Amino acid sequence: MAKDIMVCGVSVKVKNSVSIYNQIASLNLNQSLSAVIDRLDEDLLQIEFSNGNIVDVGWYPSFDEQGEFIIYTISDNNWDEPCAKFTTRDGHEL
Repeated sequence: MAKDIMVCGVSVKVKNSVSIYNQIASLNLNQSLSAVIDRLDEDLLQIEFSNGNIVDVGWYPSFDEQGEFIIYTISDNNWDEPCAKFTTRDGHEL
């Protein structure tokens, strides 16, 4: 069953998820960084899929204006060796 979630103001259809933690939906990334920095932490979005894969989005380091978004894809719960890692400072690239 597909679920619609909001990610940075865009509706995204997610299929085969077993759990979704979504704090990024409440962020208005059209605001200045200083206006939202107190809400940018390491736990913004996590989607766990029925096959065990995970997509995780956070801001590192938390609450730091010099930080960046990091998007990880995780397989077999192996956080030490992500399948992929993407970074951006631009919320519109998420």
